[in-house]
Amino acid sequence: MARKKRHEEHENHERWLVSYADFITLLFAFFTSMYAISSVNEGKFRIMSDSLAIAFNPTLFTSSKAKEGPRFVTEQRSHVSNEFKDMFTNNYQKIQNALKDLEADKKLTLIEEENRITIRISESMLFEPGTDKIMKEGLPVIDEVAAVLRELPNSIRVEGHTDNIPVNTPRFPSNWDLSSGRAISILKYLISQHGYDPKKLSALGFGEYRPIDTNDTPSGRFKNRRVDIMVLNGDSVEL
Repeated sequence: MARKKRHEEHENHERWLVSYADFITLLFAFFTSMYAISSVNEGKFRIMSDSLAIAFNPTLFTSSKAKEGPRFVTEQRSHVSNEFKDMFTNNYQKIQNALKDLEADKKLTLIEEENRITIRISESMLFEPGTDKIMKEGLPVIDEVAAVLRELPNSIRVEGHTDNIPVNTPRFPSNWDLSSGRAISILKYLISQHGYDPKKLSALGFGEYRPIDTNDTPSGRFKNRRVDIMVLNGDSVEL
């Protein structure tokens, strides 16, 4: 009796499509899940966009003018009283001479006022956006400032300021918290690394409420994000 011929199985050249389809399905599910649990931090996004805008167009920083009116804290240099100059004598000149190179390099701004000397340092020189940890690149600037102010008998006040972009993180739920944290970070550094007397130091956080420029432009927000280190006239507590 003749045997039945065995039926030959044809090789399926399209089996890879099944694996490929499974892979695409899993990939789609993965990115859908990632999108569902993610959220855009608008504040950090705007800070990044501002920084990029200024980096690619530096004229934004130099050409912007502060709007007039009570909304902004004046940055113009006012006349320093003779009493203030007499009290500082050589120390007053020492501050100017010691920091003139940093001021020329735009790493800080020295502002003479009636009852204080303000050393203004931009956030970008000291902190990453949304943090109060001093960057290592900013430490030499703080060190130079600390060296010239350490022996002065005057009280020192450190003020933190932000722009009006909201911040909301577990550590800093508001701009008040962020600006205060940055001022305290500088204060602690002056004590721990430069031996400052804590009795003559104070720290304040003003959040977005003491702008020196408009918050409607990248360059204005850039200027508002700052730390002010103030040498006070005597026992001055004026804010």
